[in-house]
Amino acid sequence: MIYCISDLHGCYDEFMALLEKIKFNPQDDIIYMLGDAVDRGEKSIDCLKFIMETKNIRFLIGNHEQMMLDYYDGLDFWGNWDNNGNDTTKKQLKNLGDTEREKIFAWLRKRPYYKTVNVNGKRYFLSHAGLNVSAPFKYQQPEILVWSREEFYENKALEKYTCIFGHTPTPFIYNSNQCSVWFDPVHKDKICIDCGCVYGGALVALRLEDEERFYVR
Repeated sequence: MIYCISDLHGCYDEFMALLEKIKFNPQDDIIYMLGDAVDRGEKSIDCLKFIMETKNIRFLIGNHEQMMLDYYDGLDFWGNWDNNGNDTTKKQLKNLGDTEREKIFAWLRKRPYYKTVNVNGKRYFLSHAGLNVSAPFKYQQPEILVWSREEFYENKALEKYTCIFGHTPTPFIYNSNQCSVWFDPVHKDKICIDCGCVYGGALVALRLEDEERFYVR
């Protein structure tokens, strides 16, 4: 089976419970993680290390990983990471040895920003936050892929793909307390799977073979 999960934000215990719920088998199943494993929650580095060490979990960069890398590369000129819930992540990174910390950063720098997959004849575009629908895939800009919000999900996306993304918790899209997967009711070409786990919502795995949802609340 092929699943998508997004926006762990350090919710390691919920992540483990979700893997148990879907009976994840790393020999046969594939999980696409759509970014933001780190920040806000309590076990960001545990999440990253598990993802790194587990076969068939394929990670895409989110805005929080990008901010973290920019910070340690001296490129966070405006203090974005410090203003976005990095306290626990930064402490955990300081507790690591230099070699282990650099191993994590080197691994992250090699992760892609998007992925296209074909499941049972249906094509999906996967990214953390969305995309520039006017640009070919190879010309997509990282900042758009990890930071898009209303300008992406309120408008028509791609003709031949369903876009799966996270980044914006679905209660914000629903404008309610509804912590469930959002299927675009107008254009029917987008699915948001960030159900706000770190804010007290839910962590979800979306199975691509049939778009079934599995929740840990």
